[in-house]
Amino acid sequence: MSTNEPQPQHQPDSGAPSQPTRSQPSAQSQQSQQPQSYPPYPQQPQYQQPQYQAQSSYQQYQPYPYAYPPQPPVDPETVRRRTLRKTVGRVAGLALAYQAIFTATSLIAGMVIGLAAATSRYGSQAMSGMFSEQELSQFEQEIARQTVQWTGALYILAVAVGFAFMLLMRHRTILTRAFWTGDPREPHAAMRPAWLLAFAAMLVGVQGVSIVIQVAFAALDTPLASPTSEGIEESAVTVSMWLYIGLIGPVIEELVFRGVVMKELKPLGRNFAILTSSLMFALFHDDVVQGLFAFACGLIFAFVAMEYSLVWSIVLHVFNNAVIGGVFSAIADRFGDTGNVVYAVCLVIVGVGGLIWVLLKYGWGLREYVRVNRSAPGTYWGWTSGLFLTLVILNVLIALVSFAMAMAGAA
Repeated sequence: MSTNEPQPQHQPDSGAPSQPTRSQPSAQSQQSQQPQSYPPYPQQPQYQQPQYQAQSSYQQYQPYPYAYPPQPPVDPETVRRRTLRKTVGRVAGLALAYQAIFTATSLIAGMVIGLAAATSRYGSQAMSGMFSEQELSQFEQEIARQTVQWTGALYILAVAVGFAFMLLMRHRTILTRAFWTGDPREPHAAMRPAWLLAFAAMLVGVQGVSIVIQVAFAALDTPLASPTSEGIEESAVTVSMWLYIGLIGPVIEELVFRGVVMKELKPLGRNFAILTSSLMFALFHDDVVQGLFAFACGLIFAFVAMEYSLVWSIVLHVFNNAVIGGVFSAIADRFGDTGNVVYAVCLVIVGVGGLIWVLLKYGWGLREYVRVNRSAPGTYWGWTSGLFLTLVILNVLIALVSFAMAMAGAA
């Protein structure tokens, strides 16, 4: 063994197991284990950050040169009354406009027809007014005959023009199914034969009560005069007048007063809408006796239209005009005064008896209906509307003047 060989070095025994020795890595392996270097990223441009300086004080604006006046406190009750008057006034103005158009159309058309009839019969003599006393009497009789003959046509024309106006103003409401049959979103009772008979009995009862009142005043040597009723009796000799009384008139009146007027007042309360529309309907007749009768019937029509539908109120109105006041009355007239007396007695007995039966059987339900549908306190402030007062005052004056003249003529 050569002496140049390295001798193994022995570690001193420390009592612990000896650890294996690791060989040192070579230079080549150390070079390969070094991390690979990459070219540096291009340097990003540096932007200069703006320097914000805090404002020491905000800009002071000059106050507005005009000071607002202090607003007075709003009274809710005053606002509510103003709204009520506006709502009632809008409806009253619509009814007043319809009545004005109806009256103006009938007057103008009557003057034109009368003048045309007189001219065709008397020629230039009628235009110049040169009549002898006998010819003047014949001329007046001819005008009266033409008036009676054309009254029905005049009323139909006036109603048609009034309906055109109402359709123009409320076509979005009238041309809907809900207007005629009731709003499907609101509960409506189905008309039953028993209820229909009860409402018909109430109408006959109103007729009977009216006859009793007139007989009572006649017994006191003060017969009540009704220019409207007398005019209808004189002119109800043509087909056009019968058509107006029995069909066209009831349909248009229900459309105006129960379909438009009452439904627009319904948000203010059902009782208020029924009462106000019935009052306007009564005033429309411009007759004291006929107006009271129309008010009582209007309450029945309005209740039916409110709780059932407008169609059923039209049916009852046609029944009242065409059957009770038309067909049955015409049959009684064929037997002279005896027939009229018998018919009046039958109306009193059947009508008043039927009315008592209805009130005894359904009176509690009617009272409960009035209590449940009572309007809010102060609702009748709507009657202080200017247009509503104009409608009431104007028609009351016309009715009183015509009633006074008729009573003076009867005396």
